[in-house]
Amino acid sequence: MWDQQLFELFTNIIPQSFAFILLFFSLTNIKIKAKPYILISIGLSVLVFLIRPYVNFGVHSVIMLFSLVIIGVAWGKAEIVSSVIYGLITYMIAYISEWLTFIFLTIIGFDLDLLNSDSKLRTIIGVIPLLLFFGAGLTVYYVKKKQKKKEE
Repeated sequence: MWDQQLFELFTNIIPQSFAFILLFFSLTNIKIKAKPYILISIGLSVLVFLIRPYVNFGVHSVIMLFSLVIIGVAWGKAEIVSSVIYGLITYMIAYISEWLTFIFLTIIGFDLDLLNSDSKLRTIIGVIPLLLFFGAGLTVYYVKKKQKKKEE
């Protein structure tokens, strides 16, 4: 059981946290510096890893959203309202990525019950929404970076 949880931490939770922070920072115009980006992403991953087994499904998402807002306001000096709005947008994009994956799997006739029983398969399939999510984060990052250059 512990090996399975560690497997999911390194293959799912940590990469997903990096994608969350990338998109959230890009939306809130928080400058992305390597060391804080890595530390905040890993910290958020550990938080999710530690609380997920003890809370009801989806509650860890709300806790993570509050954490994003606190990070955005306290560390990134973003406004609280924009942090909440962009945090919600970040979650919507993450959920849309997952929904698109499930819709695709349903269309091709994949048995979704397999995802509940096989963590390795769930991780492999989880790469699809993760890549979509990272793609959204990178797109927002580079579009905003290009806009800043035009303004200068």
